[in-house]
Amino acid sequence: MKIIEVKENKKQYLDLLLLADEQEDMVDRYLDNGKMYVLDDNGVKCECVITDCISSN
Repeated sequence: MKIIEVKENKKQYLDLLLLADEQEDMVDRYLDNGKMYVLDDNGVKCECVITDCISSN
């Protein structure tokens, strides 16, 4: 099992991203600015994107 940072071609995981956020335009808002990691265990099992949270206060 490996955790891999994805730095390019993040949209290749769009099917998984859309499971968490069903609107592709919303995914596009954070995908380029976030850090993406995938869990590979004889194939990709999950992914996550970590972004900075900006408060509107």
